[in-house]
Amino acid sequence: MTSIDKAAIGFTIAIVAIGVAFAAFGGMAQSNPPTVSAPTDSAPLAPIEESIQPDPFADLASDVREQAEVEEMEAEVEEMEAEVEMEAEVEMEAEVEMEAEVEEVVESLGPQTVSVNMPTGTAVPGCEVTDECFLPSSVIINIGDTVEWTNSDTAAHTATGGSPTDGPSLVFDSSLVLGGAQYAFTFEEAGSYDYFCMVHPWMVGNVQVN
Repeated sequence: MTSIDKAAIGFTIAIVAIGVAFAAFGGMAQSNPPTVSAPTDSAPLAPIEESIQPDPFADLASDVREQAEVEEMEAEVEEMEAEVEMEAEVEMEAEVEMEAEVEEVVESLGPQTVSVNMPTGTAVPGCEVTDECFLPSSVIINIGDTVEWTNSDTAAHTATGGSPTDGPSLVFDSSLVLGGAQYAFTFEEAGSYDYFCMVHPWMVGNVQVN
């Protein structure tokens, strides 16, 4: 064998050995792949809690609304009070005008004369049951007016201030008024005046002077 052939065989063996070595290294690399450990934190991570923060303007808005409602109610109350006062003023003005008109009418009419009758049959008791001893038994007049009593009975009667119980008041007294005769008295002071017939005391009446 020549020296060239020996060299070729030696070179071939060397190549095969290198290939075997690379193959063995590759198998070891695949069977033991490199491991990379992830970095760890010694302290556990605390869970992130979402805290709900209260609205700092919520109470303020509520107060503003309440204040607005209160002011609106107060305005309504003031408006109602103003309307009531206005109505009261209008009514008062109407009453004053009406009173003035009544006074004007009364003044224009002047003093009045009111007639009272002494009916037939009153000389005997019984008319007091129906309150018809004087007709009318009660009259209402104004200061300065006159009451005129007319005797329509055949018996004489009186119209005397006072009462059967207390007697004459001495304010007015007709004395005896014969049948068909009259007696008049003008009242100058306000008040309530009872009167009766001194001859027939069941006959009573009243004059109210305004």
